[in-house]
Amino acid sequence: MSVSWQFLIALTLLLTLIGCAQTPQIKEQPSGEFATEGLHKVSASGFREAYARPGAGLSEYRILSIEALDVAGVEIPQTAVAGTLRRDWQMTPERESALQTRWADAMAQAFEDYSLADSGDRVLRITAQMTRVAPGRPSATTIGAGVQPMRALQDVVEVFMEFRLYDQASGELLAVLRDSRTMIGQAMSRTAPVGIQTMFGSWAALLHTRVSGR
Repeated sequence: MSVSWQFLIALTLLLTLIGCAQTPQIKEQPSGEFATEGLHKVSASGFREAYARPGAGLSEYRILSIEALDVAGVEIPQTAVAGTLRRDWQMTPERESALQTRWADAMAQAFEDYSLADSGDRVLRITAQMTRVAPGRPSATTIGAGVQPMRALQDVVEVFMEFRLYDQASGELLAVLRDSRTMIGQAMSRTAPVGIQTMFGSWAALLHTRVSGR
């Protein structure tokens, strides 16, 4: 890995930690969207949107069931992202497998201090779904921007994800988290290993912070 990529990953993780600096605050009233599930909106979570069940006690869970990344229903833009062709965004079996592998690796690294199990009491099930890929705008945190020529900075996509946390035994929904990241189009369309690793690593690290409470 080049020095530039090492700097990029360090910067991304630093920004993630800065985003976690504030203590999350849960609203008093249930969220309209998740009122049936008893979830309340949470501010200062580090995610774009966060909803959680009061008293969920996520930090008490030390065993996880981590599901494979769901990319089956990704919404693809109708217009091609600059610098790419529409076929670059088709979710082929090869691309699906690559994305799922890199998500599994990111979660394994972030939650290396947790045990894994598919069933049992006090098991936290975590699902992740890539919901949308759309044209984006370059910013200071755009993944890959620091190592690309100026022209490529206009070829940016925004990747949207949704994470859900359940109590495995009861099936009770404990939290819903939504977020997005921007990256240069080449990195996403080619499923570039380091770009995807950086994106997934930042989300996995943030999930660990919110689940563990530290």
